[in-house]
Amino acid sequence: MLKIIKNLKYALNPDLVQADLATLLATLDPQNSYHERIATLGQIMDWVRLPVKVQSSGLLPDPIQSRDIRLRFLFQFLDRHPDQAAGLASTLQELLVSGGAVGLYCLTGISENQGFFNEVSNRLIQRILPDAYSEQDLSEIFKILFTEEEDALWIESSFKNILPFIEEFIAKQSLSFEGLKSDREEAMIILGAQVATLGTTKDIRRRLLGKRLNESSFLRLNMAINSGGTTNKILQEISNARLDLKSVRDNIESSGVSVDLIFRLEKIDSILDRIEMLIYLGKDYGDVAKPLIIGQFIGRLIRDEIKSLGVKTYIKENLHMLTRKIVERAGEKGEHYIATTPEEKKELFVAATWAGVLTAFTAVFKFLIALMSLPLFFEGFFFFLNYALSFLVMQKWHMALSSKQPAYTASALSRKFEAFKQTKSLEEISLETKRIVSSQFITTIGNLIWVIPAVIALDWIWFFITGSHFMTGVEALTVIKKHNPLTGLTIPFAILTGIFLWLSSVITGWVENWLVFRDIPEAIRANTFLNKIMNKKQINSIADNFAGTMGGIAGNLSIAFFLASPIIIGKFTALPLDIRHVTLAAGTVTLAFNALEWNLEYWPSMLNMAFSIIMIGIMNFSVSFYCAIRMAALARNVESKYLRIIFKYAFRKRKSEN
Repeated sequence: MLKIIKNLKYALNPDLVQADLATLLATLDPQNSYHERIATLGQIMDWVRLPVKVQSSGLLPDPIQSRDIRLRFLFQFLDRHPDQAAGLASTLQELLVSGGAVGLYCLTGISENQGFFNEVSNRLIQRILPDAYSEQDLSEIFKILFTEEEDALWIESSFKNILPFIEEFIAKQSLSFEGLKSDREEAMIILGAQVATLGTTKDIRRRLLGKRLNESSFLRLNMAINSGGTTNKILQEISNARLDLKSVRDNIESSGVSVDLIFRLEKIDSILDRIEMLIYLGKDYGDVAKPLIIGQFIGRLIRDEIKSLGVKTYIKENLHMLTRKIVERAGEKGEHYIATTPEEKKELFVAATWAGVLTAFTAVFKFLIALMSLPLFFEGFFFFLNYALSFLVMQKWHMALSSKQPAYTASALSRKFEAFKQTKSLEEISLETKRIVSSQFITTIGNLIWVIPAVIALDWIWFFITGSHFMTGVEALTVIKKHNPLTGLTIPFAILTGIFLWLSSVITGWVENWLVFRDIPEAIRANTFLNKIMNKKQINSIADNFAGTMGGIAGNLSIAFFLASPIIIGKFTALPLDIRHVTLAAGTVTLAFNALEWNLEYWPSMLNMAFSIIMIGIMNFSVSFYCAIRMAALARNVESKYLRIIFKYAFRKRKSEN
């Protein structure tokens, strides 16, 4: 708001503008400190950006035209005031010393950091702390002068108009630009060395299949620059380097990926672009094309520099490929939860019933652990152990727990997004959604219709052995009260659990990707000890399944930790934290009513708990599915508006079919 008011004040009072410009130019007196004069250059650029009012019409011109008018006025003012012109020329000459533009050519808009996380932290610091600059470094001054996207558009479109004024000023003040040419050549040498270093790292070399180190296009490009190779030779090596980058990216599709690898690939891409720009900048295109080339170069520097300051966009771009691999690997597991044929539906139902029986034991053991009133650490540890053993047994025997399905099936569904982006047809997505909903319903029913009788059976067995139920009447009423969706925190806890279920699928995909990226399966195949005690078929079987198995184990251990930790953290901090997992909640509530021996006096509570279980299930499923599908859409570049269209159509299609 203050900037708008300031711009309006200047636009309505041209005399004030002229007086303000005179004050700024007076500050460029060589007697003032270097830092004061550099800050003044930034203020002069702020003055150039201010809108002007055309006297004849009283209207404000577009920003580009406004900048042109102000810059012409600036040079006219300098013609009439030689002292201020000399001060500006003196300051500029200090910046145009040999070596001062090397950083401008090879650092502006290109990361100096060695990894993704260093770059993120550096960008965050730059947004918080004020700019600092050293003397005679044009790259740092450039950041002060050009701060807006419109600056790039202005330079690109108007440089041919303003270049004559600049050249006239240079001639009158006898400014020397000879250092810029040698600085360009030095910058290319530095950039070539960076390409050679980044392009020969292990992660990139091993993805260039069949190429030896001395055949690296990145090394050849560096040698061509250092040996003074022809322009065509350097451009050819840049093309070869881009082909190698494409090969690396294609290889990533079938192997793992890390954010640091993506960071290096993007940095190499940026450096190749910059070398190419510097080559074209050094060519002689004649007086007609010269302003266009220089304007495009400066405009590109401005855009690269502005982009280099962004944090959110940078994280999104660099995490895109990793997110995609995580989604794809989670989607591979999700396909196992989608039943299409009657035989698959039957197998899924049987797997769900066994998962329900196992969850009954998990719910009982959870209550017994809580009943022991152990120290918080041991209580949390045994909660974790109880969940972990249950989930690992489910993985081992391929059981199906309904609450674990949504995040994985959402990732499987996202594979249909690729076809949608090409054809904009929703038929395949609609069909897949129908299959997912059907499979989810089968699994939920299988879980619930067996966890309830299994819990009742375990409670009565305990009753016949000990003469009492697991819960007392008071404990049962407390459990029922805690699970009340209308008066308690059941719904928020169920939402939190849904987020945990999604996070476990992310961890599953990340661990599997990490193992593949580190070539652990290949290391298993080459292991000397295993080759002595096993045959090739056995070793290949272990290697092929290792990443998927370990990813599943990591996901199960993570969800066990997520489910065990909130209640312990809540007790430790006195915060109301807990989880609500639909199958476990059904088992716990069943224990409570069995302790009350299903007294019909509690029929309102029974209805309330039935509603609670339904709501917990909806929250678990919808939240984990939503988080997974949004992550999948991000990974596959599907905009949110298309996501709404996809599901609106898919569920409307199901409704009309039913």
